[in-house]
Amino acid sequence: MGAWTWKFIVERLAAAGHDVHALPFRGVGERAAELSPEVDNDVLLADTVDYLEREDLRDIVLVGHSFGSLIAGLVTDRVPDRVGHLVIIDGGIPTDGQSIFGRIPAEIVAKRKKLVKVVNGTEVLPFAPVGSLIIDDPELAAWTHRHLTPHPVACYTKPIRLFHPAGNGRPMTYIACTKPRYPVSAGMHEKVQIMPHIRFRPIEAGHNCILSAPDLVAKELLEIPR
Repeated sequence: MGAWTWKFIVERLAAAGHDVHALPFRGVGERAAELSPEVDNDVLLADTVDYLEREDLRDIVLVGHSFGSLIAGLVTDRVPDRVGHLVIIDGGIPTDGQSIFGRIPAEIVAKRKKLVKVVNGTEVLPFAPVGSLIIDDPELAAWTHRHLTPHPVACYTKPIRLFHPAGNGRPMTYIACTKPRYPVSAGMHEKVQIMPHIRFRPIEAGHNCILSAPDLVAKELLEIPR
């Protein structure tokens, strides 16, 4: 996916008077032409930190959805002074030394590894079939599917490095998609609920809620304690 997935959320937050930035990651989405073997989580982290510093953004509500939650967690680990509140939407809480494939269920990892192919000399996971997007509206699902691009496997296999506990002392909110629950994220819901420093907010929407349920997501983001 890319920054385009935030289109409906950006519209709602901007209408409420907020300054909103949706960032495309190198090698995927709007920047798919930049796919290369060098693209991994460290590259995406560096790109995001560089953007925050160039734009001099401070005290932001930093939001990461699904895979993007990993990069948001890494950014908060490195530059907490720029983050006022970290929001994870149906993603994972990063753990030092662990990769995404090391965190999610082994049977899902095995299935995904069988799908790996090479594009531009880079091992990638192909984009999801339209029927697996957990988006009930068939037109919206088809529109979403047309925009998808492959994703570098290195982002899933390379262990991450954290220098501080998850969240790095910043206020945190976890938005859990519960209708239906996404198998990759479901186990994280239980773990987050017993973490006293994380504000847990379940919503009745599928995993790709930023597309399928923008009103619900925007409402939650507008209610983030500041």
